[in-house]
Amino acid sequence: MLRALSRTQAIILAALLALACLWSATLSPPVSEAKPEADYSDIKLYHDIAERVAAGENYYVAATALQRAHHFPTTPFVTVREPTLITLAVAFGWQSLHAMLAVLLFGGALLWYRQLASKAAPAEAIGTVLAVLAGGAMVSQADLVAQYELWAGVLLTMALLLRGGKHWPWALAAAAAALAIRELALPFALLALVFALFERRQNEAIGWALLIALFALAMWFHASAVNAAVLPGDPPSQGWNAMRGAGAVLQDIVDTSLLNQLPRPFATPLALLALLGWAAVPLKQARFALLWFLGYGLMLALFARGQNFYWAIVLLPAWFIGFAFLPRALSDLSHAMLARRQAAL
Repeated sequence: MLRALSRTQAIILAALLALACLWSATLSPPVSEAKPEADYSDIKLYHDIAERVAAGENYYVAATALQRAHHFPTTPFVTVREPTLITLAVAFGWQSLHAMLAVLLFGGALLWYRQLASKAAPAEAIGTVLAVLAGGAMVSQADLVAQYELWAGVLLTMALLLRGGKHWPWALAAAAAALAIRELALPFALLALVFALFERRQNEAIGWALLIALFALAMWFHASAVNAAVLPGDPPSQGWNAMRGAGAVLQDIVDTSLLNQLPRPFATPLALLALLGWAAVPLKQARFALLWFLGYGLMLALFARGQNFYWAIVLLPAWFIGFAFLPRALSDLSHAMLARRQAAL
């Protein structure tokens, strides 16, 4: 992708990239927003809901009651999570779900390795495994198994690899599981439908269209159940129109990943450079991934409040795969910049 650039295009891209890295290094840490209750986290809320459902209470009654009691919004309906993850936790227990999530993460890493083993250098294939595991490092914390976006991110990292080929039904299944847990997986499914239509893969396009239609129907039932449990005077959401800009997207990627262990002037440019690395991934999935990152990032930039920083977890661990190919990307970009000069010499 990068080697196909003309010398002028490569120079312009390198200059823009350098400016973007300098700009991202100057970003100030985000200002923390007040939470409904400083000592009562979302994770604690989800565990408490699971306990009440396990005791026999209706999910929607328990969820809205607890959100009401701890000053979390209950309207609009999307402020109440889909019941899938809580239902699984009640059926199997959080410990079993933690093991399941770890298996999904490691399985996804191995799938990426298998796909790249014959198409990339050994160091890049191994680096991809390490990148997937590093991007999904939150899985190592047992309490975070209740983080809905973490499940969506792990599942979509698998779907990203499997879509667009003979294994597309498995991609559909992984994306369907992600949608059943967190509706923020919808942009991935919509983009997959567009790609299937554009590339004239009729059966796959029908599959994605049916999935989106079934999701819409499920969300209608979900909305009806939430609205039936909401009481007059329940706290509404503050809305999603923060317009925080592109810098906030990089900040959120840093804050939800191992990059937060680095000094921020180094961490935010690194988060940006992962996109350059994706431009050198030797798979057809690279173009899809870049469009997904940019589209989802635009949603974060326009709508997510500072308190919604965890939305960025949906892009992990896939975002980190770009780090495995960053050396190749820099080499390809340099080659494109110097190609004509070397030919002239």
